[in-house]
Amino acid sequence: MNLDLIDLNFDYEIFYSGRQAFKYILDEIHLKNDIEKIWMPEYYCQNAMNDWIKHNYNNIYFYKTKPFKFDKAIDISAFASKKDVVLLNNYWGLCSTIDKTKNAPIIIEDHSHGWLSDRCLNSQAGYCFASLRKSLPIPLGGICWKPKTKLTVDTENFIEDNSFYNAWNIAYKAMCEKKLYKEYDKASNKQNYLAGVNTVELFLDQHHKIIKVKESDKAYIKKYLNYNVLEIKKNNLKFLYDSLININFIKIIRRKNYTAFGLILLFKDEKQCNSLKTHLIQNEIYPSFLWPNNELSSKWKFSINIHVDFRYTIDDMIYIKNNINNWITANKTK
Repeated sequence: MNLDLIDLNFDYEIFYSGRQAFKYILDEIHLKNDIEKIWMPEYYCQNAMNDWIKHNYNNIYFYKTKPFKFDKAIDISAFASKKDVVLLNNYWGLCSTIDKTKNAPIIIEDHSHGWLSDRCLNSQAGYCFASLRKSLPIPLGGICWKPKTKLTVDTENFIEDNSFYNAWNIAYKAMCEKKLYKEYDKASNKQNYLAGVNTVELFLDQHHKIIKVKESDKAYIKKYLNYNVLEIKKNNLKFLYDSLININFIKIIRRKNYTAFGLILLFKDEKQCNSLKTHLIQNEIYPSFLWPNNELSSKWKFSINIHVDFRYTIDDMIYIKNNINNWITANKTK
């Protein structure tokens, strides 16, 4: 990868997933503190919430949030006490850093969709974690750290698990199959890639223990850890922001001087959102869906995310722009 390197100004520990990093943090806090409530945002990853956190903790509570608005900071004091733990999600890398108050609860921040954002690098939270495979070219990977504090992690109680190590290998092979599919457009490569991804995702949902990371896998993750993956995103997003047709039934989620996780498009109308999604897939542009089963009370609540990271060139951006603008032109009078 031909990217600049960035200095990570914090100690960290590598895990196989963001979920394992999150569980480690909660377990660590629980050992040292009497936790009354664990507060989670209502709009969050269902797999992490349902299969992981609820599996291990029964004192889960939820607070309302606005995942597509960034003008006001969350008032933690309105619902949490000093004996609580609050998870804050850095939505799409566009959230501001939150200052801790004297009587604040223990704050954990999830930077899975905001890796290397300003809030990620300058967090004021007690703990942070991220799922690294959302941003880096790695099969699996998670990370946790304590901002401005030395992190000491005792990995002796982490278990060795050959089935998990095999999941890494399956995910790695799936990455290779995807690369071959992009290069040679063979249906067999696509099928193998999708089968591998589905196998690994199901495996991750069903395994709730913290696994000791093999040294070879840890070295593989660290090889990419310091790459500034926001550089290309920023340039690709600027091109799309400048060239997409402005239309009143689509909102582009962006924030000045911030780099979003991807091109995030927001709709009021679910049918329009699904129509664009179908159009993109038919043209081999595969958007991701940022937790579509979450309920929002706002009018603008249906979203798709289009990846614009280091895997994609300006020619890819032109292709994406043309396909979205063609769909807008065909649908703006309906």
